[in-house]
Amino acid sequence: MVCAVHQELTLAETLNLLGLMGRNLPSFITSVTGRDDALDLVAEPRQVKRLPAPLKLATRLAPTVRATLRVVDVTDGVATFSVDAHAGGLPAHKLLGLAANRIETVVAAKGLPAGSVRVLPDARIALDVQRLLQARLPGASVADVAFRDGLVVLDGTAA
Repeated sequence: MVCAVHQELTLAETLNLLGLMGRNLPSFITSVTGRDDALDLVAEPRQVKRLPAPLKLATRLAPTVRATLRVVDVTDGVATFSVDAHAGGLPAHKLLGLAANRIETVVAAKGLPAGSVRVLPDARIALDVQRLLQARLPGASVADVAFRDGLVVLDGTAA
């Protein structure tokens, strides 16, 4: 039997559901709020271990990063997010590509499907919600991903 599923989750609950992290957000994320279709994050990247050298240097100049994420597309269970990040008034989202290898390392260390989280050009991130969810909940499928007032909204089906 297939059931329609509509879930409204915090960012921490969503990342836990997808197997990307434990029940709590990492300590370097100090705030998550939302408004309309945007998710706003504040991070202290100096707390991240093993940052690439260029990012480590950037954190000395601007220790706090404020980012706004928006879902720009959902196709075949892959949600693409735009990232608009600033640190000390500088466009930090331009440095997102420098974190790609670190993200891939974390995904691999968790035993998650390779390529399920990808940094794309133009400050975007592709999250293969379908593959990540299937790895944890076989038979589940994702039809839509959205942000609404600080929550992640997942619509799909469960077997």
